[in-house]
Amino acid sequence: MFSNLKSKIGDVADLKRLSSPTALTGSRQRSRQQTPGTLTPTTSSGSHSRQPSVGSLPGLASTPPLSPTPEHERPGLEKEQELEHEISKLRLALEAQQDAALDRLNTKEKEWRGRLEEERERAAALVKELIEVVEREKKLQGQLGAVEGNKQSVAAQLKQSQARVKGLESRVCEIQDNYDQLEGLNAQEGAKVKHMLLNANSDLDQLREDLAQRTDALAASEARLGRLPGLEERLGVLNEEKTELETQVAGLGQKLRAAEARCRAVEEAKEEEVRHLEGRVGTLEQRHSQAGLQETDRIQALIKEREGVEHSLEEARQQLNNIKTSWSTKITSLEDQIHHLNAKIAEDQMDLQTAEERTATLTSTLHTLKEEVRVVQEGKAEAEHRLAEEVERLVEDVETLKWQLGQKEAREEDLTRRLPHHSFCLSGSLSAFPQSAEEEKCRSCAGVLQAKIETIANLEITLTDLQGKEAEVEASLTSTRENLQKTQAEKKCLQDSLARERGVTEAAEKGRGEVEARLGVVTGEKERLSKNLDEYAERVEALEESMAEKERERVEGAKRVSEVEARVEEVTKECRGLREQAEASEANMVHKIEDSETVMTLREHVKGLEEELAESKQNLKIQRQRLADMKKTLQRELRLTPDTSDAAPPPPPPPPQATAATPLLAPSSAAIIDTFSSYQSETQQQWETRMAMGNGPGGGTNGNDNYCSINLTYLKHVIIKYLTSREYEAVHLTRAVATLLHMTQDEEMLLKETLEWKMSWGFGSKPNLGWSWLLLLLLLLLLLLCTSPGSRHTTTTTSYKYVPQV
Repeated sequence: MFSNLKSKIGDVADLKRLSSPTALTGSRQRSRQQTPGTLTPTTSSGSHSRQPSVGSLPGLASTPPLSPTPEHERPGLEKEQELEHEISKLRLALEAQQDAALDRLNTKEKEWRGRLEEERERAAALVKELIEVVEREKKLQGQLGAVEGNKQSVAAQLKQSQARVKGLESRVCEIQDNYDQLEGLNAQEGAKVKHMLLNANSDLDQLREDLAQRTDALAASEARLGRLPGLEERLGVLNEEKTELETQVAGLGQKLRAAEARCRAVEEAKEEEVRHLEGRVGTLEQRHSQAGLQETDRIQALIKEREGVEHSLEEARQQLNNIKTSWSTKITSLEDQIHHLNAKIAEDQMDLQTAEERTATLTSTLHTLKEEVRVVQEGKAEAEHRLAEEVERLVEDVETLKWQLGQKEAREEDLTRRLPHHSFCLSGSLSAFPQSAEEEKCRSCAGVLQAKIETIANLEITLTDLQGKEAEVEASLTSTRENLQKTQAEKKCLQDSLARERGVTEAAEKGRGEVEARLGVVTGEKERLSKNLDEYAERVEALEESMAEKERERVEGAKRVSEVEARVEEVTKECRGLREQAEASEANMVHKIEDSETVMTLREHVKGLEEELAESKQNLKIQRQRLADMKKTLQRELRLTPDTSDAAPPPPPPPPQATAATPLLAPSSAAIIDTFSSYQSETQQQWETRMAMGNGPGGGTNGNDNYCSINLTYLKHVIIKYLTSREYEAVHLTRAVATLLHMTQDEEMLLKETLEWKMSWGFGSKPNLGWSWLLLLLLLLLLLLCTSPGSRHTTTTTSYKYVPQV
């Protein structure tokens, strides 16, 4: 957008330069100086070109043709030259008078035009100030309308944002409900786990047998219980990731909308570029079509073009103002979006903090439960160890008691068997011993027997107790088996619930990845929006400053307008008076110049001279045709003859006569020199007759004695030597040829460059003039020197630009 505006402003500046009065006056002066009927004179010393043209050499512009002229045509040529000389003098006098009159008119015109331009500039400045004030008022009105439109658009955007906020609140409520449901499920699962642990602990207190199987089952259940807190943590993280992914999805939607807006902006810019280029093409076509028009029509077309460009510039400025207003609305909408995003991010952070606190409390409760389980497991292990020890001790005691009972029964049987024998023995001993001693022994034996009978009774009681305990243990074993079956069923249910939870966690992990991607997109978009906001804030500040400055300028312009209007009225009155005076003075000067007698006589004389010039031009055309035929014949001969410059031996020194060197030349150069020798006598006779009649260019002191003093035969032999010798020999002859032919330094350098190029084995760039063309030019120059020795003096001062078609 800004590049298009800059290009349009550059076009307007170019048009202003073209349509400025100084450029117009310069073009008029150039058109007066370069009229279609005049030729631009140039000095012969500075006009040199290396193109193969005859007009580049001095003395060839105004020389007579080189075709063979018979004797009855010579007086006609002399008359033509005299007429041309008189015509040139008359033209010079006419031009001097016209220049003097034109100078006077130009001086007066410049004075009046200077005054008119000053007044026009003042009037233009006043008109510009008025236009600027009107434009500023229009811009302010347009800005007010844009501000009202912005207010309406902002109200619509606020309604849309409120609707979006309501939708987001409903979504947040749904998410919160889902989160509460998940928390309830987690609490239920924790309660179930606690209940299972209590049941397991109660069952473990009752279990006394099959400890190995129950310990394995408990280890498996403990491992699963250890996995549960990790799964809970995963569920919380996955829920958080789900929320983040939803926010990222919203950010991606915003990015898509922004990308669509950018694509639209690019398409609009492309269309604007195409329109601008089409306008430029139209202007260029108009300029191309106006190339053949006159200056006044061209100036009018440029003024129209300038007006159109100024109109387009005003439209571009209005578009720029509209763009600025649209950007301000976009900035406000983006600020609102950023505010909503920040609020949403703050709410999400609060939710995350609450979730983290809940997870921390859950983890602390899980740690306490784990510690309680560990303590219970340790007490359980100690109780089991004690029970095992007591059972082993009781089994040993039972076995020892059984053995003791067996021994006692055996002893009792022995005693019963031995009682009659002991009684007979005791009777004999009692008869032998005194009765007191026998009584004491009986008493002791009876006491021992009673003690043994009591111990036996106690052992029988313990046996009955042990039998009851064994029955209780068997009942507890059956109950423990039933509990194990129940625990296995609960284990299967827990495995199914764990599988379900794993599927939920996997889905939550996937949602978490999506949410993380969306969060990255949202963060990048947020950074970009913050940068854009900073830039827009700076632009808004600059625009506010520019608006304040414009308001000040508008106030100042309103003050100036009143002053400018008064000045414009005064200036218009003065301009009208000056225009009337200028028109009267121009009409008087034109009538005076046209009514002068000298102008009338000069015009009649010019008409007669123009008729004579037309006749002489026809004769010159005929002679040029003959010269062209001669050139064609020479070129054909040069093409047909082989290059014998390397094979030809060096010629002898110049003899006194021209016929001595002819056998050494090539056929083409010999033919040219024969024609040259045939014309030599005629040119000498013509020169003698001209000098006798006194028709020379200005006596013997005009520099023509140099041409008379040169021996033509010597010059001819030097040129032949130069052309037929080798390159390294011809280098030494360039200075001699240049002095004899009165060449300039540029022409001498051209000869040296051609020789150096030939000696360089074809490396480097070839000079413009070829060798055959240089030969032709030198021979033609010799013929011109012989036929018109006084022509060089006339062409050294001024020579008219004439480039023949080669």
